[in-house]
Amino acid sequence: MKTNQLQAENISVVYTSKALCRDCYRCVRVCPVNAIRMKDGQANVVAERCISCGTCITVCPQNAKTYRTEYGKVLQMLEDKERLAISLAPSFVSYYSEWERSRIPSALRMLGFSIAAETASAAWHTAMATAEHVRLNSDKPVICTACPAAVNYIRSTMLDLIPYLAPVASPMLMHARQIKAANPGIRFVFAGPCTAKKDEERWKTAGQNIDAVITFEELDELFRLRNISLQSCEESTFDSTVNGLARLFPVEGGLLKTGEIVESQFDQEILSLSGAEEIAEVLEDLRKHPKPCVIEPLFCRNGCTNGPVMHRGSNSFETRRLVLEYAQQHPGSDATDEIIAKDTNAYFPPFSESKRPVFSEEKIREVLGKTGKLIPSDELNCTACGYKTCRDRAIAVLEDMAEPEMCMPYMRRLAEQKADTIIERDPNGFVLLNSNLEIIRMNQAFKAMFTCSDSLAGRKISYLIDPRQFELLISGKDDTSREFNHYPNYNLMCHTIAYKLPEEDQIVGLFIDVTESKSSKDKLIELRSETVQHAQELIDHQIAMAQELARFLGENTARGEVLMKNLIDSIKK
Repeated sequence: MKTNQLQAENISVVYTSKALCRDCYRCVRVCPVNAIRMKDGQANVVAERCISCGTCITVCPQNAKTYRTEYGKVLQMLEDKERLAISLAPSFVSYYSEWERSRIPSALRMLGFSIAAETASAAWHTAMATAEHVRLNSDKPVICTACPAAVNYIRSTMLDLIPYLAPVASPMLMHARQIKAANPGIRFVFAGPCTAKKDEERWKTAGQNIDAVITFEELDELFRLRNISLQSCEESTFDSTVNGLARLFPVEGGLLKTGEIVESQFDQEILSLSGAEEIAEVLEDLRKHPKPCVIEPLFCRNGCTNGPVMHRGSNSFETRRLVLEYAQQHPGSDATDEIIAKDTNAYFPPFSESKRPVFSEEKIREVLGKTGKLIPSDELNCTACGYKTCRDRAIAVLEDMAEPEMCMPYMRRLAEQKADTIIERDPNGFVLLNSNLEIIRMNQAFKAMFTCSDSLAGRKISYLIDPRQFELLISGKDDTSREFNHYPNYNLMCHTIAYKLPEEDQIVGLFIDVTESKSSKDKLIELRSETVQHAQELIDHQIAMAQELARFLGENTARGEVLMKNLIDSIKK
């Protein structure tokens, strides 16, 4: 599992593992409610804004986004021998293979659950209650409420659409009410592919009905901790009966089909949507042009079978096929005489009572100006920072949700400016040439060395110096050339480094002035030569004196001559 074992009730459902976050802005870019705060290069989830959809979990390349787990809480209830019921979301058929599905009920009972049932058995009641609400409100828009992420999205960003939410409990909540009503004192656990269900668990409308929400990953972890292998379990059935087409709930249009709200996919006033972008587009249009319609939104693209923790390797089209195939192979019971549950109501208050601050145009322009966006045409709206527009990012900066450094064009300009400053202030000469050895750019040091100005831009380098080193570099295989060059016209001696920029088809020349060090070296050689000459004169003089005194000094003079020769040899060295 990629999750951390955190069971605290007051922490965000989705959060960031700081050790893994790498400042890539992927989560900022996809978050539908701008719930990511960038601070010091870390992408933190703001719990007050997060709708727990899990979109950031699916896109994070570093697996830095994770979710609050509750399998530890469930494990403790099991060890305490509490009576537990588990409700398995209908998308389990696209998570587990065919042979595993038939063994899941036995495995759940081996874990210690007294009741193992399919959530689809309650989904029929949700669908029928929704259909009844549509019938009674045919002159108004109706938004289905089975998906908690979609409901959260409306409660968070589109408060004016809350009255159009069908006041009907989701299949999870409906199932919890039914099981607890029939089994007093039992604890209820839901298992599914959705992180938003963990947030729904805490809604006021859920009351005390739901005791824990786990994902299929967490369920696998419980099997592992209890040493339960599905291969060793016998085939068995769930403790529930599914009516009608309720097993279609995980796919687009599943609720509408189960509730017999739609007969044709071409009905203009009945829409089944999936994916944050499609939902946002349609709901925005509904805000502008309210009209009677029925909308079934599923926040995950292609439905619950593509939930944020459905990590079994199958693509969303394959998982959808598995649900349709399973529903066909296991048709629901005839529900003609079935009575809809009495307690189907739910209510959806605004996501947050606090309103976001409104900033003046002056404040927004001030932030834009700090990143070089002084006029509207400077606003590239490139989305590299994760926000749709430069203006959105500026507002996020004012809200302390973003940093100015998130603007990629601005940071690139800063980097270029710093590079330009380094080049201009470099004491070594710098020249940039094109493939024709024409001057593109020179720094101050180069212009001082060769007594030239920017007016030579576009002229060939041969106008100033011998181009041989650059010509050899172009014609040769090497990408770098190092030479010691003497430029007598400028009284310069330079160590010249030339190298290619293949992608730009350009050549860089660096000229390191070693004139003074070369002159100093020549002076040292000259001084040593003069010293040797003076020593030689001294030796010649001593030898002449030795010859005159040889008859008096004998062998001592000879020894003196040897010593003097040793002296001159050491000086020469």
